[in-house]
Amino acid sequence: MTYRCVVVDDEKPARERVKRLLAAHADFVCVGEAADAAAAVRLIDEVDPDLCFLDVQMPEGDGFDVLERVRKVPAVIFCTAYDEYAVRAFEVKSLDYLLKPFDKKRFAKALDHARQALREPAEQAERILDMLKELRRDMDREAVEAEATAGGAAPSRITARRGAKILLLDPGDVLWFEADDTLVFARTIEGRSLVERTLADLEHHLAPKFFRAHRSCLVNLDQIAEIAPGDAGTHRIVFRDEQRSSVPLSRRQARRLRELIPW
Repeated sequence: MTYRCVVVDDEKPARERVKRLLAAHADFVCVGEAADAAAAVRLIDEVDPDLCFLDVQMPEGDGFDVLERVRKVPAVIFCTAYDEYAVRAFEVKSLDYLLKPFDKKRFAKALDHARQALREPAEQAERILDMLKELRRDMDREAVEAEATAGGAAPSRITARRGAKILLLDPGDVLWFEADDTLVFARTIEGRSLVERTLADLEHHLAPKFFRAHRSCLVNLDQIAEIAPGDAGTHRIVFRDEQRSSVPLSRRQARRLRELIPW
């Protein structure tokens, strides 16, 4: 089976490199390219590709604007030099997130993800969505029962789910909690897990060990390695894990963090 692809990036060398890497995989064929958001929307609407390699920052809008404006959203692999868009990329159900510069091996792995996803029937996505809704209902019910039993006491362990597994997380091992629409996830060195509490509830029970870095993120103060400067006076919180993961720190919360940790 052959999959039709388009490449969207405002830098021509980046587009050419993706096309060269694609040429080594006979089942993927590039059928068009675009250098800005408006051209990308026209291209995707015209050729209706199976897969789009999509940059985030570009003229006339960003990659997320493109996905909002097209008539039919293709499967997407983001290719960008910025790691801070990863969470939002997976919110729009991207298949993978390639952080520039990526090598042939990493690119091939992303194509493996694409092959698997593009082979899946459309009904599979609906089944997954139904399963997530059912899981969320079960978790809400269990959270209410746990709150009634414990009287709102702070947990020594936090229940989380990763796939079919039920995990008991030590709060000290959590790098940060992040809200994704109505769901909340814990980030540890092992990965991302779905937890049963709201971000506000976690903030209440885990203070003062955890700090709200921005509206959707609660960080473990003991896991912070550094506070790195960003563009235009912004900052990022960098963690102690091997990957040196980071999250944005809002300007308002930066002022509050300085009161806790002078810097």
